[in-house]
Amino acid sequence: MADLRRILSKHGPFASVCFDTSHDTEGAGGPSELHWRSIDAELDRSGARPRIRRLLAQAITLHPAARGRYGRLLIADETEVLADERLPWPPDTETVRVSPLPYLLPLIEMQAEKVPHVVALVDRVGSELYSLDGHGSELEESLRCLDQPVPELRRDDRSRRTIRHRVEDTAHRDIRQFAHELDRLADTVHAEVVVLAGEARARAQLRAAFDAKGRDVIEARSGTLTPASDPKALDAEVRDILHRVVAQRRRRVLERFTAEIERPDGLAVAGLAATTTALRAATVERLLLDRTALGDRLVLAGTAPNFVIGSATNGSTGEMRRADEALPVAALAIGAEITLVDAVAGLRDGVGAVLRGH
Repeated sequence: MADLRRILSKHGPFASVCFDTSHDTEGAGGPSELHWRSIDAELDRSGARPRIRRLLAQAITLHPAARGRYGRLLIADETEVLADERLPWPPDTETVRVSPLPYLLPLIEMQAEKVPHVVALVDRVGSELYSLDGHGSELEESLRCLDQPVPELRRDDRSRRTIRHRVEDTAHRDIRQFAHELDRLADTVHAEVVVLAGEARARAQLRAAFDAKGRDVIEARSGTLTPASDPKALDAEVRDILHRVVAQRRRRVLERFTAEIERPDGLAVAGLAATTTALRAATVERLLLDRTALGDRLVLAGTAPNFVIGSATNGSTGEMRRADEALPVAALAIGAEITLVDAVAGLRDGVGAVLRGH
């Protein structure tokens, strides 16, 4: 996953390209030659220097697109490709820009969906852990089987009860060990969500043994370690769980913004003028931005990353920049979070902010 902080440390001009790479043909690997020639021509018309165009063309050649419906985001300066990301869905519109500032919104939207999480799959066959951290790095671990060899049962009930008790004790010990490994991995990747999958009984035992430490713990219906199990079903359910988590978090942000903006002394502002003032004062905790409503609006931006002004004033210096480029850069420069929203009532000019408490 591209490092936003590293991109902000670079100096423009930047070329930012976001386009549809969908294809269903084996070996196609990326945009057609005609499509890329069109993108390259637009980069040339926008003022991209040959070095940037060559770097982008090399990235397309070296990293072909996967088969299926995806998008791709590329950001480069004159020294290197700073971001080359496969988007989980094609963009609504193609973007080709050359600007002193990078166009970060597709990358921010993508990172919002990358919730650090751990999936624990446990049953009587064995146990597995896999995770995704906040940078998109994956880690997988397989642990030893929970089951131990079970001796042949004799006919008397007492022997059967003794053996069952022995096997259950072993399983409980292994569940505790597995819970310890789960906790260690969750701490390593800074997991915000833990998904428990597998056999219902083992799953319940694991939930009882695992210390959530404030993380969201969600049980999945799919997933076993038997040979007949379809791993794609669990993967799809995990994606759905994480999507719901992201949507729920966005709703909480909007509820907080609405509550604050309705109070006379609430910690929220709306509109370009008020939001840029708050960014300049470094009082923004979270920037809310509606790309459609913001459109092609411009703001006056100075040399410091967070120096953005809604409109020219007496004595102000700077350059007019696209608001959808300047505002995210300004927010990230002061450590603010960014939430992309759609059609939010009260969000004048397509932008607003939740402010930090005094």
